[in-house]
Amino acid sequence: MTLIFILGPTASGKTSLSVELAKKLNGEIIGADSVQIYKDLVIGSAAPTPDETGGIPHHLIGVRDLKDEISAGIYIESALPIIERIEKSGKTPIVVGGTNFYVDALVNGLSPVPKSDFGTTGKFEREFDRFSTEELFSELCRIDPEWARQISSPNDRQRIKRGLFVAKTTGRTLSEWNKMSRINAYKGNFIALGIYISRENLYEKINLRTKIMLESGLIEEVRAINEKGFDSSNCKALASIGYIETERYLKGEIASIEELSALIAQNTRHLAKRQLTWLRNRDYVVWKKPEEILDTTINL
Repeated sequence: MTLIFILGPTASGKTSLSVELAKKLNGEIIGADSVQIYKDLVIGSAAPTPDETGGIPHHLIGVRDLKDEISAGIYIESALPIIERIEKSGKTPIVVGGTNFYVDALVNGLSPVPKSDFGTTGKFEREFDRFSTEELFSELCRIDPEWARQISSPNDRQRIKRGLFVAKTTGRTLSEWNKMSRINAYKGNFIALGIYISRENLYEKINLRTKIMLESGLIEEVRAINEKGFDSSNCKALASIGYIETERYLKGEIASIEELSALIAQNTRHLAKRQLTWLRNRDYVVWKKPEEILDTTINL
C-alpha cells in the first residue's frame, strides 16, 4: 500500500482532485490543515462541504474545538493511527495538505523536543504577551539566529514564540533540536504529488474563492465565533488569512466589504507564493498537472 499526498498552494484544487482520486483508488482522505481541523472554521478555511466530499470518508476535518491547541506533534499522533486503519482495511490513504509543516512532519518526523506542561507554557505565554512581535523577533535573532532565518516573516509571532520557548525551557535552541534524529515519521511507502497550476489560473481561483467565501457568510461565521469568546488573541487559527481580516472588518478597521475582499485575496496570493516556494524546496514532491496525477497514480 502506498500513502499518497496531494499538495499544492491554497486554492489550487486539492479538495476536488483528492475526492476524484479517492473514488478511483478506493481511498479515504486525511486532512492536513491546521485550520480546517476545527469544527467552527468552515467557510474561511474552505473546508469541504458534504456535497464536495462526494461520499468519501474524510478524517481530521472539523473534529476539534476552538479551545483545543493543535501542533504538528498533536496532528501526527492523530494522523498515524488513522492512516494505519485505512491501510489495514485495504484502502488507499490520501493525505491532503493545507499545512505543509504537518506533511513534512509525516514524511521526515519531528525533532525530539521535550513536551512542556501546561503551567510552564502558560507562564511563558504571559511573559511573551508583554512584548511586541518586533521585540520578540529581535530576541530570537540573538538567541537562535538560525531558526530566525527559517521564519518566512518577522511577523510570524507563533513561530517566533516557539523558538524562544524551546530555548528558554530546554537550554537548547530549536535549531539544535532540529538537527537531531527525528521521531514519529511515517514508515511506509509514499508518493507526494504537487498540483502544477499556472500563476494566472491560481490567482483567478483565489479571487473567485474569496468572493464565494464572503457570499457564503464568512462575516457571519467570524461574528458568531467572536460571540463565543474566541478571536485571534486566544486562538491562533483565527489569525489565519480570511479570519484575521474579517475580524478587523468587524472591529471597524477595514472600511468596506470591497476592501475586505481585496485584502483577503491579496494576502492569499502572498500566502500561495510562500507555499509554492516552500514546496519547491522539498525534493520529495513530484509536480504534475491534475490530469497527470489521476493517470499516474491509478495503478499504485
